[in-house]
Amino acid sequence: MVRTKILPYPRNHLDKPYSHLQPLVDAMIEAGNEPVRDGGFYMDRDGWRCDLKRSIDFQLLANKFEFPKSIILSEPLDKIFCQNTWVEIKGSVDPQ
Repeated sequence: MVRTKILPYPRNHLDKPYSHLQPLVDAMIEAGNEPVRDGGFYMDRDGWRCDLKRSIDFQLLANKFEFPKSIILSEPLDKIFCQNTWVEIKGSVDPQ
């Protein structure tokens, strides 16, 4: 199976800082996860983030994507963090 390469940065400076991570969120939504907020990504005081209702399926992502070293996959913290753009995807977030 050919894995999709995730870029370390967005394709160009006009794209949103999270645009290179959007395929990850799309794949998880397609597999049944749901974003806490409509639209997925939002800006908070620490930068752009996407909160998901269920835990991140790291095996799904490993099977579908190839990651640069700048994107940290943390199963213990249930999150994905891009060190280049400071964008975070967090799993198991209570929608309150």
